[in-house]
Amino acid sequence: MSSMTTEELEVAFRAHATELRSFLHRQLRNPETAADLTQETYLRLLRQPPRKPVLNLRGFIFKVARNLAIDHARSRQTRERLDEGTAYLYEVTGESPALFDVVVAQQELAAMAHALHRLPTQCQEIFTLCRLQNLPHKEVALQLQVSVSTVEKQLAIALDFLSQCLQR
Repeated sequence: MSSMTTEELEVAFRAHATELRSFLHRQLRNPETAADLTQETYLRLLRQPPRKPVLNLRGFIFKVARNLAIDHARSRQTRERLDEGTAYLYEVTGESPALFDVVVAQQELAAMAHALHRLPTQCQEIFTLCRLQNLPHKEVALQLQVSVSTVEKQLAIALDFLSQCLQR
């Protein structure tokens, strides 16, 4: 048996996206993180489709999202422990974290800007409108005269690319 097609996965994802976002919102109690993990679930489905046909696509999609939510919680806990360790280090050394934080933020911003400029123009525009100006996908589609599906796909490509660039 062959793996599932992108179209099958997209149809299944769209059919359950609203319910999935609500599920993640209840789990995480943060609408922005829920929206981000919903998008990440979509990306994960497209990047790593199941090798065999799945009988219960809804269950599969929710399992992917649940695993991402667990990973997110673990990552957040790790960051909190690192932040506590850094705060202790500053307390012991008597140094202020302000300068260090400013330098790190500037480096991250420069890396993000460089990565963003490496994206195709339409991807840049869609990312900027959706993520930096917080416009809904439908409004971005109307403004750029493309389909909502194109906005979703290009945003997924941009998020995936930027995430990979910033992890290096």
